[in-house]
Amino acid sequence: MAHPLYTLCLSPDSYLMRLRVEALLNAQPPTGSGVWERFVFWGDEPLPSAFWEHLTLQGLFATAKALIIKNAQNIPAEGLRTLSSALLRTPSATVWPILCFEIAFDHGKPKLAPHIQKLPLYVHGEKNKLLDTVPGLTPANFPAFISREAEHLGIHITPVQAGQLASLLPMNAQEAGNELAKLALCTTEDGRLPPNLGDFVSHTPELGIFELLRALQHKGSALAVWRRILEDQLGGENMVFAFNSLVVREARILWQLLAGEAVFLPPQAANAKRTLARSLGFSGIARLWELALQADKGIKTGERSPDQAFEAITAELFLFFHAPR
Repeated sequence: MAHPLYTLCLSPDSYLMRLRVEALLNAQPPTGSGVWERFVFWGDEPLPSAFWEHLTLQGLFATAKALIIKNAQNIPAEGLRTLSSALLRTPSATVWPILCFEIAFDHGKPKLAPHIQKLPLYVHGEKNKLLDTVPGLTPANFPAFISREAEHLGIHITPVQAGQLASLLPMNAQEAGNELAKLALCTTEDGRLPPNLGDFVSHTPELGIFELLRALQHKGSALAVWRRILEDQLGGENMVFAFNSLVVREARILWQLLAGEAVFLPPQAANAKRTLARSLGFSGIARLWELALQADKGIKTGERSPDQAFEAITAELFLFFHAPR
């Protein structure tokens, strides 16, 4: 059997997960000739009878089947135990089960629920190197991701351009991939990018938080801008986490601008951010980080609910911008 008995794929990013599964299937074609016939199931609902039939019954023509379960972390504990027993006792040369656990990572390692880590399937997979871990995007690996995606789209990109795009694009694989696909339409005949990249990138989420920070300096416009950001970009029960990450990222950009470092931004945005960075100074920018960390700590220690932490940081930001300096 050329392929693994099964594969447990773990990643915090569904887009990166999909790319990894495709790479695995392409790198290990089924024995003989042909390709894997893909069957996708979801852990958010009970696995249908079709899954168990594909897993246990071999067709007349022995078709090679990849059984992909997305959101496997949502399968109830009892269902995972049943699945664990079935996968460990029914190896097949024509069936490749791939369980996709789309979970958060902490310090580069997946944060799995205890009942998953104790599964015989997981213990066996960890011992026999059947776990495939795909960390999410970070400032360190984002340029490399951009370079790989650009190459896949037929874009000839230099390391400098990859660094520029890493500053312009959202650090989200799906959204960054969409923006690169748009950029592919703007390339020259030989696949080269235009020199003024900032004019062609339409998605810059840091501008939203920057607009809020500037609006907080003016009482009259803060409410309208805040409402638009909630409706267009954030929202949802995890709003405070998205907001915190944007505050931290914006503070980093302001610090770099104040320190004279090269930050690739659209010219108009760069000038406005440089002005704000000078008005805040290093101590003011550090205060933005402090407020974001306080909100994060309040949630993780149980002192505040996400909603309370969100209300607290927005109130603190308003007071911060209107306090005498």
